Amino acid sequence: MTGCWDQHQLVDKTIVNGISFDLTDEGRILLKARNINIKSKGGGQFEIEDELVSAERPTMVGLSMDIDSKSAGRVDYSQTHLLLIGDELAKQGIHQTLDSFYRGKDSNIAAKIAITKGKAHDVLSTEKDKSPIAFFILQMIEGAEETTFLPEETIFNIWTKILTPGKDFILPYLEKTESDKIAIAGVALLNGDKFSGITLSKEQSTLLLLLLDRFKKTNFMSLILNPTSEDRSIAFSTRKIKRDMEITVDKTSGDITCTIDISIQVEVNSYPQNLKEDLNTKKLNKEISAGLTKQAKEITAILLEANSDVFGIEMELAKRHPDVWKKMNWDEDYKNTKIEPKVNVEIIKTGNVF
Repeated sequence: MTGCWDQHQLVDKTIVNGISFDLTDEGRILLKARNINIKSKGGGQFEIEDELVSAERPTMVGLSMDIDSKSAGRVDYSQTHLLLIGDELAKQGIHQTLDSFYRGKDSNIAAKIAITKGKAHDVLSTEKDKSPIAFFILQMIEGAEETTFLPEETIFNIWTKILTPGKDFILPYLEKTESDKIAIAGVALLNGDKFSGITLSKEQSTLLLLLLDRFKKTNFMSLILNPTSEDRSIAFSTRKIKRDMEITVDKTSGDITCTIDISIQVEVNSYPQNLKEDLNTKKLNKEISAGLTKQAKEITAILLEANSDVFGIEMELAKRHPDVWKKMNWDEDYKNTKIEPKVNVEIIKTGNVF
């Protein structure tokens, strides 16, 4: 009998469940790891301790060795579910930060990745006595993914997108609030693997995900109708979506136009109204469609400002109009692209009573 020759006891490990990377004022790389130490108390009882270990070097190379030397037992990175990158470091590019996670055989490439407002270690060290905070942040991100507030991204997916030319991507954007709590601030817009420094709010990010045809199980949106003439607001959730995107090139002027049409079926969650009046769904359909189309145009204008081609217009242009694409410098020409979104809304349910 060979026995359990390859077993690894939990009590002999230090499990890393969250890591943060930051750029210091001196231009060095600061890594902080949230470690979980499991100690046996006998009788099948265990004691769990949470600690924050840090290391600092001029480059990424060697940081993991420093963490190992400051941790008890064998450091296990296979349970690292969260990777946070500070915004200043993300502006220099996230490719080098992720490199060791793809090369290490024990790395968890299904880990979530997010960019933070300010220092990432401030987020990871929040509520230090509450163990472990990284799991709480992970659950918060996964919940926002299911309700189409955040894109569903992992380290593995991001690596594929970095290596795929012609299309940019977005990442969750987190912040630490004044009450020392963690909150989802929206999404960060990237150009290549570099953070542009421009973000979208939670409300804008959920509409952007619909425009990207990345609808999950449901989502929730609210809208103020005719804010200048009436004080009416409505809250609704998407039940079904259909999306079409077309790219055209004007042969005379060479102008590039990307048209995005989405048709969504929604359920009204809240709409305070005069109960003596019948609900005019046709009028509401037009008002919601106009309001969301206006917001979509504001979002696409921000994308152009950030030089973030999340719709993959360059990729489609290279496939469908290669002659035009070869003559272009996309980093310069993308901002001149016309993106024309249009949202059509159909109310299919107004509630259990109405």
